[in-house]
Amino acid sequence: MFIGHYSVSFASKKAEPKTPLWASFVGVQFVDILFMIFILYGIEGVRFVPGFTEVNNFDLYYMPITHSLVGGIGWSILCFLVFKFVFLRSKPYSDSLKNKISGLIGLTVLSHYFLDLPMHTKDLPILFDSGPKIGFGLWHNKILSITTEVTLTLSGLILYFRATKPGPTFGGKYGMQIFGGILLVLAIATPFFPPPASIPELGIQGIFGYALLAWVAGWLDGKRLPA
Repeated sequence: MFIGHYSVSFASKKAEPKTPLWASFVGVQFVDILFMIFILYGIEGVRFVPGFTEVNNFDLYYMPITHSLVGGIGWSILCFLVFKFVFLRSKPYSDSLKNKISGLIGLTVLSHYFLDLPMHTKDLPILFDSGPKIGFGLWHNKILSITTEVTLTLSGLILYFRATKPGPTFGGKYGMQIFGGILLVLAIATPFFPPPASIPELGIQGIFGYALLAWVAGWLDGKRLPA
């Protein structure tokens, strides 16, 4: 899953309007960002196998640190702690509000595993590199995969627009609608993009793409107002 992960980001804004959208955009893709870094250095591994699934050619054969359930729990706890004691340290929020916002960021990180589960082949470990790997394999069906991504993204956007209202500027009025439309186009079009030619290309494209989407989301979110 790619764009569908951001449905959780948009939903977190409904759960707590003070949750920064840029942070939840990073949160839902945090383990993928790590994975892109790790494959560049050979810490985790992916092979390109033509026709591996209808959606992509990625044989994600080794990713115990980033994409195991235990790893996901660990990363979510780490992000909760870092966000509370670093990013929210100087905010004039109550402890309960800091806990809530940081908890939502932690949950966005953990959500990655459970949204990957229906899409991936059996490549998601539970206990690092030992034991079974699971995945329900929707990537084998392009239409079902796209439908799932679009449905989740639309659901998240609806929740986001219920939690916010337009700001006074053009970006505040129409920016997020345009951005949401771009995300939906990406959800439909990504399976038809040509595959990367090398692991460095995949890693660099992934890191840049995730960072750009998080920056744009945060910038546009700052132009809207609480509902």
